[in-house]
Amino acid sequence: MTPPESVGIVGTEIRDGIGWVTLDNPTRRNAISTSMMATLGSTLRALDDDPTIRVIVLRGRGTDAFAAGADISEFETHQTKQASRQENEEAVGTLFGTLSELTTPLIVMVHGYCIGAGMALALAADLRISSPTGRFAIPAARLGIGYPVTLTHALVDAVGPGHASDMLFTGRTLTAEEAQSIGLINRVVDSASLEAHVLEVASQIAANAPLSVRAAKTSIKARTNSTLAERAERHVAACLDSEDAREGQRAFMERRDPTFEGR
Repeated sequence: MTPPESVGIVGTEIRDGIGWVTLDNPTRRNAISTSMMATLGSTLRALDDDPTIRVIVLRGRGTDAFAAGADISEFETHQTKQASRQENEEAVGTLFGTLSELTTPLIVMVHGYCIGAGMALALAADLRISSPTGRFAIPAARLGIGYPVTLTHALVDAVGPGHASDMLFTGRTLTAEEAQSIGLINRVVDSASLEAHVLEVASQIAANAPLSVRAAKTSIKARTNSTLAERAERHVAACLDSEDAREGQRAFMERRDPTFEGR
């Protein structure tokens, strides 16, 4: 049975080693409900555990919004009912715990609004690619909300303390061009070409050696999380003795495209 539109759902499609995950709550500009957070966490975990999935793309349904924040219609219930607040806190904790542990590259594709919780999801991704319609903001100060410390750190890591202060203190909305200029997003691509461009980037990643990509992702994350340093070194070392390394060398000598199997 399909949930009511106001609750929203999370859709999944797998094509050619790429997992496409869609936030689907269009009547609320893809605002993320508690149930969507729980489903999104389990969906991402399942895709990350699937060795045939080389890349995950996270997007919002339609072109109006990636995600216009958490579903504000639930806020009053969270404030007045302990069980509802606990359910939400558990869903949030599980989702962002999963995001922090992903070994599969994650790309966020943005049309329109990317606000609050949507911005938090985007900051958890490895690459953020937007159309010119992208609009980025964290309006916690306008809602009387304390933005979580770990998410604030993610913002500072992405744009630096000055730009993070600007965004959090003012709550103002950035255009895609301004977001790119401060390092909040990687690329701005024409709206009509956005999905095709994201597919091209995802396909490039998917064609590369999975062990090498995993080692790179872990090494990058270890830059701001020292507990991952040893794991990153293990992942880099594993590449040296891998069948994929031998395949890459053979393909180079034979002047052909390599076929990597992740082993």
